Amino acid sequence: MRKSSSIINLQTFIVMSKKSIFLAAIVVGMTFASCANDDFMGESSGTTSQTKKEAPIVFSGGASSLTRADLYGSAAATKLGNKFVVYGIKHLTAVEDNTAANDAVVFNNFQVAWQSATAGTTESNSSDWEYVGKQSYDATPTSQAVKYWDYSADHGYTFYAFSYHKDAPTDEAPGLSYPANQSKDDVYIKKTTTDGTSLYNKGYEVTIKPAATLNNLYFSERVPVVKDDYDKIVSFTFRNIGAKVRVGFYETIPGYSVKIDKFYLDNDAEAAITDFTKMNNAYTTGFGAALQNVKRDVSQKLNVTYYNATTETTVINRPKMTNPDAGYYYNLKLGDNVINNTLSDKVSNPTWDQAGGAYTPVFPFEDNTNPLLLKLDFTLTATDGSSDVIKVRGARAIVPAEYVKWKSNFAYTYIFKISDKTNGTTGDVDANGDPTTDPTGLKAITFDAIVVDVTEELQQTITSVSSNTITTYAEGALVDDTESECEYYKGKPIYVVVTGEDHNVITPSAIGAAAGNAQVYKLNKAATEAEVLGQLTGSPMGITLTGLTTPAATIGTTIPLVDGTTPSISNVKFSPSSAGTYAFVYTTTAYVAPTYAIRPVALTTPARHTTC
Repeated sequence: MRKSSSIINLQTFIVMSKKSIFLAAIVVGMTFASCANDDFMGESSGTTSQTKKEAPIVFSGGASSLTRADLYGSAAATKLGNKFVVYGIKHLTAVEDNTAANDAVVFNNFQVAWQSATAGTTESNSSDWEYVGKQSYDATPTSQAVKYWDYSADHGYTFYAFSYHKDAPTDEAPGLSYPANQSKDDVYIKKTTTDGTSLYNKGYEVTIKPAATLNNLYFSERVPVVKDDYDKIVSFTFRNIGAKVRVGFYETIPGYSVKIDKFYLDNDAEAAITDFTKMNNAYTTGFGAALQNVKRDVSQKLNVTYYNATTETTVINRPKMTNPDAGYYYNLKLGDNVINNTLSDKVSNPTWDQAGGAYTPVFPFEDNTNPLLLKLDFTLTATDGSSDVIKVRGARAIVPAEYVKWKSNFAYTYIFKISDKTNGTTGDVDANGDPTTDPTGLKAITFDAIVVDVTEELQQTITSVSSNTITTYAEGALVDDTESECEYYKGKPIYVVVTGEDHNVITPSAIGAAAGNAQVYKLNKAATEAEVLGQLTGSPMGITLTGLTTPAATIGTTIPLVDGTTPSISNVKFSPSSAGTYAFVYTTTAYVAPTYAIRPVALTTPARHTTC
């Protein structure tokens, strides 16, 4: 029987993976700062002092940059480089329908500029945003005049907007110029005015050069305005069109410090990788993994479209970026901080790929179907004053594809743990860096006293080894450094996914102490994975494991992610009701009666906590 466990500390909550599960991808926290979706809401609609028959069209906007707080006024203007570009059409005979006769252009890429303390000084400016007298982008007329609501347009208006600026624009690289200069600008944006397949595809075609600052590229939500709202401000909600990624590492190997020596990348990097043996290019300048992603260092032509009411009812009209003809890399390279430093031993403060936990801007890739494969070597150095040094090679982990479908305007955090149950080896490896004849894992040196009093001198030891990866996830509850040792919050559902080395998800056939295939235990104190396994297999480690009956763990088929998706992926779910350390233990074979007793005990009334 192969048994593995994942320790989860709910001190708030710390997850570790057990048994030969080397790097438990501890959760892929898909979130903006501190785990939650950051809804970048714009300013609320307001009314002008004009009468309906004379009401000019005025604008306002809100924006943010992957932070917890929405930005308004001058703060939003700063994020947008103090300007944005509006395309607006009115509908005379029907709702928006892709016909020129009905969808009459009113704002043909008008520039709207922020002018502090000017609200109310002109009829076209109600919130410090002015478009009259500005220069339009890539369109005529070049002189922008005030526009009034047309009440003969019974079927409303539709507005679109975008913004881009360089942090320090120059004459040679202006970011966006007015009028647009496709050969000169870092970002060139062309409005898609017709699309017969769906109105939600009437977004923008975007050419992005390598020098572009992806953090400063914003598109607004698509804004339909009905006739009854013609006297109100057109308020845009801007969202950064890129995604952000960071990775962190921490270790739980007692008695040793850990330093990563190298990562392994795909040898040819010409196709998606599904086999660890093809990852044999040593990479020593930073974090590296096998994962298909959109090229960032060459010019790309991408499309901005909008979520529609058929497929995404909760985020209808939000912008998204798609990659119809994008070039791809099949290796992911991030920062060098995890190579240059000894790894942290705290999940609440891991060693990030970039100093301070900074994110790397990346292109979204919602259609990704490939897992992230991680393969690396690391060195153990004894911390007891001895000179003991151990090299571990060919350690591996898998993040399922469902967790690496990056969406626009989301930040993704991946935390990996190196434990004493690594699936790397301290012995011989082949040309690909993978274990050969020597066993995988760290084998602890132990002692026993044996008195031989029979003629046959035979001692047998049976050790089971697993090479699976555990990924854990709690929606909206990622590591928050402001909380002491906090990873997951009590009362939140925790989803556990076990992935085999063949990339397939392993689902325990049953849950609960009686079934023996999977069980969640509460520990009386923090412990390592090795201690939990030893306690379960008859080696007393001074810890108590209490099988949970409330709340019970269940097998599920979907996981709700913070970015609004619910991917189909087999999982085990449980919701701890009190703070502490928990262990998830599972078997990958049919139930076999264990040699130890499992004694479930009902939880007592948990202490009340206001935080983790």
